[in-house]
Amino acid sequence: MSKTKKEERVGQVRCQNCFVRFRPPPGASKAACPDCGWEWYISWSGNLAKIRKPVWESWEQQMAQVQQGKKGVQDGA
Repeated sequence: MSKTKKEERVGQVRCQNCFVRFRPPPGASKAACPDCGWEWYISWSGNLAKIRKPVWESWEQQMAQVQQGKKGVQDGA
C-alpha cells in the first residue's frame, strides 16, 4: 500500500529561509536546515513537527561571518 503525499510529509518541516523540506530528528527542540544551515526551534504534537521561530543566536553568528567575509574582500581589494 502506498502512502499519500500528506502522510509522507508527516514529521517534516519547511525551512522558512529557503523553503526546502527536511525531517528533524523526532522530539528535537532545535533543527538546522540541511540546505541553507539556518537553525529553527521545533515544537511537536505527536509525530507532527512545526517550526516555531529561528534560533537568533545562530542567525547572528551566520550574519557576522558574512560581514567578516565582505570586510575581508573589501580589505583585500
